[in-house]
Amino acid sequence: MTAPSPAPAGRVLALILTGIVITLTASITAVATGHRPLMNVAALGFALQLAGWVAHGRRNGGA
Repeated sequence: MTAPSPAPAGRVLALILTGIVITLTASITAVATGHRPLMNVAALGFALQLAGWVAHGRRNGGA
């Protein structure tokens, strides 16, 4: 058994970083343009981040 990794890596890191980029881009654009449906795209970015952090937690022995 390997020791828990304090930092995400690989596919998990890609999910988290992609989610961050999508969330920041969509939310800033929504605020700047007033196009509220872009917040739905930001929610997708949050979901990607959540999936990445959950996968990271499971990789480190969480349920």
